[in-house]
Amino acid sequence: MEFSVHILVAVIICNLIKSAAMFWTLLRQRENTLVTFGDALASWLESPDTNTTHRCLMSKKDILHSSQKGSLAEKVNTPTPVPFSRSQTHRWHEAISPNRWAASMIPPIIAIIVAGLLLHLALTDDYIAPNPLVSLGFGSLSPAAVIKINLPQEGTAGLTSCVLLANLPQLILSFLYLMYNGLYTGMHMAHEYGGYAAHRKPLRVTTPSGAQRSTYWLQLPYAYGVPLLLASAVLHWLVSQSIFLARVTVWFKDAQTEKSTASAVGYSPAPILCTILLATCMLIVAAGMGFRKLPGSIPIAGSCSVALAAAAHRPESDVDAAVLPVKWGVVRESEGADDVVGHCCFTSEEVTEPQEGRLYAGGTKDGIS
Repeated sequence: MEFSVHILVAVIICNLIKSAAMFWTLLRQRENTLVTFGDALASWLESPDTNTTHRCLMSKKDILHSSQKGSLAEKVNTPTPVPFSRSQTHRWHEAISPNRWAASMIPPIIAIIVAGLLLHLALTDDYIAPNPLVSLGFGSLSPAAVIKINLPQEGTAGLTSCVLLANLPQLILSFLYLMYNGLYTGMHMAHEYGGYAAHRKPLRVTTPSGAQRSTYWLQLPYAYGVPLLLASAVLHWLVSQSIFLARVTVWFKDAQTEKSTASAVGYSPAPILCTILLATCMLIVAAGMGFRKLPGSIPIAGSCSVALAAAAHRPESDVDAAVLPVKWGVVRESEGADDVVGHCCFTSEEVTEPQEGRLYAGGTKDGIS
């Protein structure tokens, strides 16, 4: 086992900077955090937003539509009652914008294609025969399976350059996984948000009080967080076995004196193939999860703060709604009076489901899509 003092010092300095930033943030943080949609809803249930009054059916799509058609502030402040419709079934993927889907899916696909091309080059190399998938094991070094590029090989410069090259895929994988995990976080947030239209439950916030619940330890329920964490760990291990640092010591023939030690980057085709297969399966699963149905009839808000604020205009009498179990539905509606504009919101008081075709306080002039 070998180590580089220069790399060790760099790691220590980076960890010191990260630790100092964390403690500095912890000591200076004095305001309430707005991390989860529960934090945002709790804040607006305590102090309703005046800019979104009478827009209870506003959705994330309405905000995007308004910003494209004209002044968002003008449209928010000129509410129009709209008929409620549940004709369209909403699905998980709608919580994520098309641009974010593209930004989260295209880079991993490109990475998989590049890995496939490199694997093809490795398998067609004349020096690897007859069956590299069998003859070369996971992380096994072979003189034929060494990356041949113009990098320094001797001394500290050679070690540092080879370490950086061998670990570059790990850095890329970390960024890709953050985007991949973000897809699940956004889709599950929409699922949990929609659940408030079907069940009464406390808000999930960063710092609970009253009946409020704390956030998930892994940002997601264990049913999603643990498999994603395990998949990430397996991917990083497979990548570490696919491309790795190799230290080669050359000796004189029939002599006991060491001639030289050089650094190189080796690769192994079998784990490269396993990495491609696992990454492809993860992308297919994420795309498939996007077609799950969202519960309830609440308009999709996603992480849109304006849509969340519009849904938090509780009855004036419900002053403690933020710290009590809440449910989304219709309040302040006269029974049998079809000409009365209804109001939907999060509240700890009793609510009813919106009625098909009934007018409610605003979304878009064309109705809720």
